[in-house]
Amino acid sequence: MKMYKLIFALLLFTNIYAQTQFGEWKIYADMKYVSGTVSSVNGIWCTTYGGAFRLNADNNFLTINKADGMMSQSLSAVAKDNYGKIWLGSQDGYIMVYNEADGTLNNITEIGKYDRSIKKINNIFVSGDTVFISTSFGLSLINSTNFSFYDTFTKLGSFTAEKNVVSTFKQNVIYAITESGVAVQKPGTQNLSVPESWNTYSFGSTELLAASASKIVSFNGSILLATNKGVAKFSGQAWEKFLLDDADVKNLYVSNNILYLLTANQLYNYDGTQLNLVYENYSTTLNSLTVSDNNQIYIASSSGLIRLNDQTILKPEGPAGNLFLNMAVSNNGNLYAATGKDASGIGFMEFDGTNWNLYDKQQYSQIPMNDYYNVTAGSDGKIYFAIWGGGITIFNNGQLETYNSTNSPLVGVPWSTAFVAISDIELDSKGNAWIANVISGERKPLTVKTADNKWYSYAFTNPIINEDEVLGNMAIDDNNTKWFFTIAGNMGLYYFNENKTFENTSDDTQGFISADDGLLSSVLTALAVDKRGYLWIGTSVGLNLITDPSKPKSTLTSSIAFALRDQTVNCIAVDPLDKKWIGTKQGVFVLASDGFTLLEHYNKTNSPLPNNDIKSIAIDSKSGRVYIGTDDGLTVLLTESIEPVESLGDLFVYPNPFIIENNDQKITIDGLIKNTSIKIFDISGNLISSFVTPGGKVAQWDGKNMNGKFVASGIYVIVAYDDEANNVATGKVAVLRK
Repeated sequence: MKMYKLIFALLLFTNIYAQTQFGEWKIYADMKYVSGTVSSVNGIWCTTYGGAFRLNADNNFLTINKADGMMSQSLSAVAKDNYGKIWLGSQDGYIMVYNEADGTLNNITEIGKYDRSIKKINNIFVSGDTVFISTSFGLSLINSTNFSFYDTFTKLGSFTAEKNVVSTFKQNVIYAITESGVAVQKPGTQNLSVPESWNTYSFGSTELLAASASKIVSFNGSILLATNKGVAKFSGQAWEKFLLDDADVKNLYVSNNILYLLTANQLYNYDGTQLNLVYENYSTTLNSLTVSDNNQIYIASSSGLIRLNDQTILKPEGPAGNLFLNMAVSNNGNLYAATGKDASGIGFMEFDGTNWNLYDKQQYSQIPMNDYYNVTAGSDGKIYFAIWGGGITIFNNGQLETYNSTNSPLVGVPWSTAFVAISDIELDSKGNAWIANVISGERKPLTVKTADNKWYSYAFTNPIINEDEVLGNMAIDDNNTKWFFTIAGNMGLYYFNENKTFENTSDDTQGFISADDGLLSSVLTALAVDKRGYLWIGTSVGLNLITDPSKPKSTLTSSIAFALRDQTVNCIAVDPLDKKWIGTKQGVFVLASDGFTLLEHYNKTNSPLPNNDIKSIAIDSKSGRVYIGTDDGLTVLLTESIEPVESLGDLFVYPNPFIIENNDQKITIDGLIKNTSIKIFDISGNLISSFVTPGGKVAQWDGKNMNGKFVASGIYVIVAYDDEANNVATGKVAVLRK
């Protein structure tokens, strides 16, 4: 009891810090394209390509995605079962079942693991305890209570086996829309696996004139079919025209004896007598609809969830798009993302940790075009953007400066010199911005904008860079040598150093390294300089390394990173602990500072990554956040790789008290300098544990002694010191064992 009183007394004078969850994942994705929607007692559920969200009664949102345990977040179907559970189907065949009552999530993986390239869940329909899953290769029936499969049918009647099943409905018998037509179960049949159990109505036949269909419902005792030629009614022998002849009807919904008919831009209702146009919108695409318990109509659209009574478009806060082509983190921790090239870009995005902003041509007249291709954060606080066709933009405190062929020496491609495609911008140690011009009409692919706003451009003669050479990304080493590669023409690695004289080209150093010199491949993809000044080179088949950039050919090696051999490297980032984060087409590989040891391999199977094809990685050295960009959104991993402080001061120790409950818990010690050592003592001065920290701002103690056993409840003193024990700091932590 005395010990617990002592612990309590200590806590009265101890700052209690919220625990940082190292290893925590978050996902940020564009959720404005709503493919499907369903109403529940708690709100309106929506499926998007970035996960699912629920609009609550207070207009706030609940979102779930892979970071919350989903197997997939590129969603394509949604339904509610008779027990209030929400069923979500994905593009890659996974089914996720969310229980609103307790927030639990179950993944059904059988279809996703099926050996087939396309296994999309097209539609989910519930009848009693049976959930009908329409897939790209057949129809599966699942028990909604225990998630077991009743059966799977891949051949429906006379239709070819493994046809795409678009949608399913049951009322007395089963109706299944396929890409070939509609299959209807014969009354009284039990074995649905045999073709004789189905009647089929082929598209384009006299029984079904339409070319496609999307939904079946029952209304006023009739079975209705939404087709590209209006709504058809089933006579028992054929499908006859009924409403909206020749209109492409995407969805049907029945509520309170009213039939709702949805096209890509219009919503109608039909009371059995009169057809009325309720809503139309030609600025977005209407996908589906639902009606809530209080008779509010909600429409899933390509712009968000439309609440019809006030025509408000609702969606969670998030990025404007899901493609994060290149990224950089500024001094203040803001993330900037470039979004595309060749007319696929939407401008550039800014994220401050809470809010997202989009800068595009539509909103800002200074922006020449939306194809923002690359981005670099300068130590001066400025953000430098490479535009694919529009030159460069410098973003500084909300102000935009753009330089192109009209106001700078930048010259575009030979056949259109105003089209200035920039692949990269990097800053040297003096704050000069070096610009890689993809194809220069002057054959001067490298341009510098100096810190005092002077411009110089450089041609290459060793070897000559001609008009057919296309520049890729760039890196600048500790000697201010510029390294870049070409992705067309004479492919390989180029280097250049102006020798501190911009105007005098006679003392410049130029060179070229090819596969003949030891590169694993002439197809280069990424460059990065690590904390030791080594140059890392990504290729289509793994990694090369130059350990002394002043002697590139003699120190070029491929005897590193064997785990990445034959992997296509897309990007490379170096964290404050000199670990290398390698983005590939098979996920993210994390290498130790030595370049040999594989620490982690994250992919979409063993982590929340939504996509294995990693486009970009950026690291916030002050927070330890690793930003991973894909075509399916942004994934963020919180790590211990945080830049150390310059000198030891107060140690922040949390959680405090530390309650030992399981082996996964750790105490975080924050406020460390580079290569700090830690000793843990009890209040009697006995040494409990001793270790060297990873080298960054934080370290963790697992609450165990040197024998690997959890310590007893009590007060423990933490002593941090540098290599020579000249810089010392202390802290205390209270440990409670349950």
